[in-house]
Amino acid sequence: MHFPEDWSEFGPKVQALRDRERRFVWAYLINSMTEVGANGAQAARDAGFSDVKEGAKVRAHHLLHRMDVQEAIQELAARELRGLALPAIAALSSILRKADHPDRQKVALSVLSRLGMGEQSALSLNVSGEVRVNHTDAALDDLKRLLDLGVPREKLIETFGYSGLTRYERMLASRDGKLIEGEVVSRG
Repeated sequence: MHFPEDWSEFGPKVQALRDRERRFVWAYLINSMTEVGANGAQAARDAGFSDVKEGAKVRAHHLLHRMDVQEAIQELAARELRGLALPAIAALSSILRKADHPDRQKVALSVLSRLGMGEQSALSLNVSGEVRVNHTDAALDDLKRLLDLGVPREKLIETFGYSGLTRYERMLASRDGKLIEGEVVSRG
């Protein structure tokens, strides 16, 4: 396994690791790009960790569960992925140039979609909120509408109740500014 001689050009997550941990992350990524695939124990051996009594498996398991190592793997993978942009573009271009390629339409739609020029997808909109109803105000509004329609008093009593109707009539008159409350003072 060949490791970089200078880690200074790598991201902060990779640089924060100790040397053997960096080499483990590098070996894990490189191994994952081979036909064998990701192999933590092999990456630990390649990085220089001991394999006495299968210690490389234990070390790999421990390292792969550490958040700082996971973040370094993601950082290194993102760097590698950006490096694949040009070969990916070349592959897409090759497919698009072959009129009889079976995936040509899928590739064309995918490229257009990523450029914001594909078919418009359905808009998904979730709205949440709260509606607070003041039942007294709602009852007053209902009473006003019914009075404006000329509903007979018997029907109003049926709807609001006798004492309720009287209460709501006073409140409605007060709200509309027609009721003047006061105190009767007798002169004696």
